[in-house]
Amino acid sequence: MVNLFRIDFRLLHFQTANVWPQKTGCNEIIVANDSVVKDTMRMSLMKISAPHGIKLKICSLSQTIEYLLSEESSNKKIELLVDSPKDAFTLTERVAYLNEINVALLKGGEGKRMVSPSLYFSEEDEMYLRKMAEKGIIMESYVACDDKKVPIDKYL
Repeated sequence: MVNLFRIDFRLLHFQTANVWPQKTGCNEIIVANDSVVKDTMRMSLMKISAPHGIKLKICSLSQTIEYLLSEESSNKKIELLVDSPKDAFTLTERVAYLNEINVALLKGGEGKRMVSPSLYFSEEDEMYLRKMAEKGIIMESYVACDDKKVPIDKYL
């Protein structure tokens, strides 16, 4: 069971490795990202920063889908991390029970507009967020555990 599904361009960092698992009771963290699984340096850094006592899986999107649909994942309390609305959409298309997303941090850059201090949307980001909203997926923006949750609809 996924306890927290989060979009955060940083993926695994202090807050997602140490604060969120304590808050949500997660016993497993999955970093679902096709480029990270091909980058041994990033994988090594994430493994080093993984918290003690919590299993870390770094998987491609297809491996993540397979795992989340398997019996093996059913008794786990999972924190699921992706870095983009596109990857979140891919997972929600294949794993029906993924119906709530914490849209925490989307990186700024060329072609992106700032919608909040922590969120910068490209046209593609917005398209995928709209598609998920149309499917009835609950999407709220909050960076820290105790932040006020803001519905993503406010920014679309």
